[in-house]
Amino acid sequence: MLQLLEEAKDDLVAFRISADVDKNDYDVMLPVLEEKIWQHGKISVYAELMNVETYTLKALWKEVKFDLKHLNDFNKAAIVGDAPWMDMVATMAKPFTTAEVKHFDFEHRADAWAWVNT
Repeated sequence: MLQLLEEAKDDLVAFRISADVDKNDYDVMLPVLEEKIWQHGKISVYAELMNVETYTLKALWKEVKFDLKHLNDFNKAAIVGDAPWMDMVATMAKPFTTAEVKHFDFEHRADAWAWVNT
């Protein structure tokens, strides 16, 4: 499930993903990202991942296609979550973007906000 966070502003898109991630979540999120890129050129992303249990292949494919299309359109991406595989997600994202990508545990959420907003 995808939830856009109210803290998003100007060139920062903030969202929370929980439970199951599927193509429908990306059908909501990607147009928001596209609009922000169109408005600002380059954007940053703050993403909280909470209790993600499944991530469908269709969702992953949509993300990879989007990332390749927008390789140079991101400044920073903060990935916030406690799952052990989050560091791997941050590392795997790096070839698909020129953005700085960092993983933060939930206890360092404030640090993630501060970092992505600088």
